[in-house]
Amino acid sequence: MFRLDSISPDLAESFRHAAPAHRRKAALVACTLVASRVGLEGEEVVAALEHLRQGGEVDRALLRKLESLAARLDDEYLCLEEEGDETTRPEVLRLFSKARAASALGFALSEDPGQLHEAIYEALVAVDDASEVIRPVAEALQS
Repeated sequence: MFRLDSISPDLAESFRHAAPAHRRKAALVACTLVASRVGLEGEEVVAALEHLRQGGEVDRALLRKLESLAARLDDEYLCLEEEGDETTRPEVLRLFSKARAASALGFALSEDPGQLHEAIYEALVAVDDASEVIRPVAEALQS
């Protein structure tokens, strides 16, 4: 069972039956949409998305940069959340979304194709309305 099952059992089932190339395409679609929606920017983000489009051997330095970015964003939102000030709640949510989007990119770049479902899961939890991402990801899994 994937964590993806907890958000969209149908999407998880489509993922299980999809060809490896379609899984990669779906992870790219999810990461691209979510990075744009949450405003995740930076040269490592651009490089990661380009690498996902082009394919090829995993750039370990790029993967480390993305993992570092996700960890930094996680630390920022957790520290802010610990303060418990309701006025910072929108910033906490914004940082959480960016951290999940960065994590999604890291999973998508992993050498382990078994991590692609994690990339899609992280992308879906990064946005308020996962249905906006589920439809194009489902289409990518089937095309």
